[in-house]
Amino acid sequence: MDKETALNILRRFKASLEAHGVIVARMVLFGSYAAGTQTEGSDIDVVVVSNSFRKLNHWQRIELMSKALYEVFEPIETRALTTEEWENNSLLTVQYAKSGALITV
Repeated sequence: MDKETALNILRRFKASLEAHGVIVARMVLFGSYAAGTQTEGSDIDVVVVSNSFRKLNHWQRIELMSKALYEVFEPIETRALTTEEWENNSLLTVQYAKSGALITV
């Protein structure tokens, strides 16, 4: 799959999230699709930043993201963060994602 196809999938994913009440502040594509090194079996790595996640614990976020992922049914690997978590998070995944590409979908 090429990068444009991946971006179209992320547009559908964003629409699914919004249908579940998530107001997406930004989406950050990282990993092989951001670097242009994707292969046939690559998944789409994306961080979803939204303050809609503020009152949700880790498992509630996973449940919400899983519902949206199920509706899109594409190979997406995602991380759900609030704006504050994105700006202050020192997790290795977030540090890696910050070298990715902010995308408009």
